[in-house]
Formats: sequence, C-alpha cells, structure tokens
Amino acid sequence: MNRLRIGAIGLGMVGSAQVATIAQSVAAGELVAVFDIDTERAKLIADGLPGSVRVMSSADELITSDEVDAVVIASSASTHLKLVLACIENRKPVFCEKPLALTGADCEQILDAEIAAGRRFVQVGFMRRFDNAFVDLKAAVDTGKLGEVVALHCVHRAADVPQFFTSTMHTTEAVVHEVDSTRWLLDDEVVEVKVVGVGGRTGVQDWLDPQFFTFRTAGGVIVDTEVFLRAGYGYEIGCDVVGRRGVARLTNDLPVAVSLDFQQSGVREKDFTVRFGDSYRRELSAWAEDAVRGVVTGPNAWDGYAAAAVTDSCIDSLETGAAVSVTLRPRPELYAG
Repeated sequence: MNRLRIGAIGLGMVGSAQVATIAQSVAAGELVAVFDIDTERAKLIADGLPGSVRVMSSADELITSDEVDAVVIASSASTHLKLVLACIENRKPVFCEKPLALTGADCEQILDAEIAAGRRFVQVGFMRRFDNAFVDLKAAVDTGKLGEVVALHCVHRAADVPQFFTSTMHTTEAVVHEVDSTRWLLDDEVVEVKVVGVGGRTGVQDWLDPQFFTFRTAGGVIVDTEVFLRAGYGYEIGCDVVGRRGVARLTNDLPVAVSLDFQQSGVREKDFTVRFGDSYRRELSAWAEDAVRGVVTGPNAWDGYAAAAVTDSCIDSLETGAAVSVTLRPRPELYAG
C-alpha cells in the first residue's frame, strides 16, 4: 500500500472539516469516498473537493468497498459503536471522532473485537495530543521542573452549541477532552468525579450550563473544569498545571479584562475548527502514516474506553449530585504501554 485510500462517514461540522483536511493536507492518504445521511450534502461536498470522490449509498457500502483501505468516522456518537465494529470486522484501520462510543460498556465491545482480531485498528480523535500548545504543556510536566503536580484548573467554553444539545452532552461532547487531557498530561487515571450545574443544581432533564467538574486521579491530583457551552463571547480552552515548584499555563496569549462579542479579547477563535485546525491536520496525517504501516500509535481504543468510563460516572454524578467512583477493567496486553 503506497497511499492510503480513505473513506469518510459523516459530513457535519467536524466531518466536512476533516474531509477537506484529508484532501488538502494528508500526504500519506487520498480521500476516495464519502457517506452522509444527507445525500445532497454529501454530493455538494464531494463536488467541491479535489480529485474524484465517490458518494456511497450507505456506510456499510463504504466500509466494505475494495476501493477503501481505511475509514474516518465523524457521524453522530450513537452510530460509532456499530461503525467501528464493522471496520474491525473488515480489518480496516479506523479513525473515530470522540467519543469512541456512548458508554464504557459499548467501548468494551470494541476492545474485545480488537483483542479477538489480534491487533489495534482504532485511533480516537483526541486532537489535543497533537496541539502544539498542549504538547508544550506536557513537556513542561514531563521535565519534572514543576515538582509534584497537585492540581489542574481547566476551562472549556464555546460561543454556542446546536439546540439539540442536552445537559449530558457537556460530558460526552466536551469534557471528554479534559478527561483525556488529564490522563495524557499526568499519565494517571481518574478514579472519582463530582459534577454540578450552574447554581449547584443537579439532574439531567433540564439544560444546565455551565457545569463544573471535579476529578480526583489515582495519584491524588485534583482537576477542576468549567464547561460553558453557550458562553456567547467566543471559544476558549484553558489549562493550568500546578506543581509544588511552579505552574505551566495554557493561555490565549493576550491578557484581557473583559471578553464580549469576540471583541477586545485574548480569545482569537470563533470555534474549535479554528482553534484546533492545525491539530486536526497533524493527527490525521499521523493516523494515515500509521495505517499505511499497520500500526496505531495515537490515542487508541483503550484511551477511548477509559475516557468513556469516566464520562459514565460524570453523568451519574450530575444526575444524583454525589461523588461517583470510576472503575476500569484490567488493561489488556494489547494496550500495554
């Protein structure tokens, strides 16, 4: 295999950005096929891409096609489990946007399928691991210069989200990134969570925004995160790593007192596709290069499962108002290291 022939499923906001990135910036691969439940949208997007991109009639047709070597999944989270399992069954490398699946139990099915197949096929779209600022933040931790890390302070804000968002999606669509960032930055697992909504309210039926998450890791680090999905002023990601000898801070560069309507603010980006555009390019390029070699070195199915186990507990905590423990199955040998 000289160049990876890639098919993409799901052409919403994330998927449409991904296919453009693959077509324009992924040297090891070429986009050959797409599928979306909105056929007219799929045709419109395919027509606007360089080369010849075929619009498939179904996700199954794309996954089983001899013309497709590997698959990118950016469809709705509820479809991920079935599609990822189909890719593994057909022995095709798959890049799946987060979350890997809706629950930890669903993710375990994916682990078991890879174990039965005898190799890793799945990379999960935790793009922060490919972001220069986050890479620098991890380097600051790994040098040991900060001393013992005792806390992480994080913010995750968006100007707005679609009307179909529910309060549980603060967890499955947003804070799942902070979960993975915590595990990756600290090389540690989250063992307990506590979640409350604005005003200290709990429950999953009403729209609660912002929400406030507290994690405790196995090593005793406390992580607090504010997730505000209709913040209005723009898109902002922040993370302070607090050690006993220093602090490493992910910033938006410009010091500000007030942020309003995208003006007079250190927040330069309107949404995540702008803030993490380069990260998407780097992660898709790395995935394609790995797929050509038949390996997975990026965030794998175990990482997707571990994050989902934490988000399961977050949803339980939001519903009950109590702190909830996180339990992981023993790590299989396939995911050692």
